[in-house]
Amino acid sequence: MATQPHILFVIDNAKDEKALREALGSNYILEFCHDPDSTLDVLASSKPNVVVLNFQADLVSPLAIAHVMRNDPQADYVGLIYISHQEANEWLERAVMAGVDVCLPENRTMLQTTTAIESVLRLCAAKLEVQQMNAKMHSAYERLKSLSFTDDVTGFGNQLFLSNQLRVEFKRAQRYQKHLALLIVRLDGYKPSDILSPMQETLISRIGQTIGSSVRFEIDFSGRSREAEFFVILPETELDGAISVAERVRKKIAKLHSNSKNEQLATSVGVAHFDGDRGNFETFEEFMNTAIVAVKAAQEHGGDQYWALDTSAEEIPEERSA
Repeated sequence: MATQPHILFVIDNAKDEKALREALGSNYILEFCHDPDSTLDVLASSKPNVVVLNFQADLVSPLAIAHVMRNDPQADYVGLIYISHQEANEWLERAVMAGVDVCLPENRTMLQTTTAIESVLRLCAAKLEVQQMNAKMHSAYERLKSLSFTDDVTGFGNQLFLSNQLRVEFKRAQRYQKHLALLIVRLDGYKPSDILSPMQETLISRIGQTIGSSVRFEIDFSGRSREAEFFVILPETELDGAISVAERVRKKIAKLHSNSKNEQLATSVGVAHFDGDRGNFETFEEFMNTAIVAVKAAQEHGGDQYWALDTSAEEIPEERSA
């Protein structure tokens, strides 16, 4: 059985209460407040569906109460009916501005009161439905937004996250003449496949977690850009610091798994370094491509090593292996 709607009447004439109970008591749960100053306290404790403001007071006005109710961002939506004791129509605009849903004249009939209550209840139900729909849409949007920047295997950033975050960090490094490093980490000997096996997925996830735990929390950014390729963005990090991270990551990954021949996992790391003082890269795309060139060079020269570049020149410097 559905719960009856809860209606709060704020009235200064106690004589009206009896008539309202007789006419509406069978359809609604009625509550009466005869002290307008206590309206907000009663409202907070009783949580009615609709409030009917029908009083005149020197210290507080019905529209002031309506204004307070409508400007409380934490409160649920409550229907508001305002019964005016003024003859002129000037009050109507002010009532609408205060957030009143329905305005009734003082000489209203009981039928008008009942009709107003039912209209406001329908309005409240519609607003609740819209609110719930908006909440679901917002949740779906946040989930889609999260998925679009998050790798579904590792839970860290993906290729889109890399592009967006690197762009932001590169512009910041340019503007404030700061150091910035980018690491591209590739698992040597990995054969790309459209669908990861459960064992591959577990391994990829563990590598992502290992890399994520090897960098500074809430300062550096890590993730998986594709298949068995990962990245690390190191803001305000000089070349030597980036190389230290590359070696630490490489050694930690090596301990994750070994095959029947006791061969450990081998990774190649490409390091690109931006020097804010020298401005050695003009765009973040050039910067990112340099890291890709570096990791490719590391693999082509036998893998299981890092290569570091701090220039966008095509000439690759002498290899720096483990």
